[in-house]
Amino acid sequence: MTQESGTPARLLVLADEQGNIIAASAVPEPGAASADAPSSGGVRASEGRVLHEVSLPEGRLQAGAGESLGDYYVTVEGGEPRLVKRSSGNAGA
Repeated sequence: MTQESGTPARLLVLADEQGNIIAASAVPEPGAASADAPSSGGVRASEGRVLHEVSLPEGRLQAGAGESLGDYYVTVEGGEPRLVKRSSGNAGA
């Protein structure tokens, strides 16, 4: 899910009020619009759920790394949403 250019990939994530990720899709790069590009058309915010656009840090969630979005939650600090890796003490938080 990371880009080869070294810049972080972007994700649209639907999260509950506690930041638990419910659904996610990749945000296409500018100029990459095509019939194959993912969209957020089927993902909608509703009561108790918020749609965020977040950066995926380089090297995170790579194939075979043994991580999934379930290992992360969304937090908003200073108005900027970001992914945070769960520690063993806050699983399911």
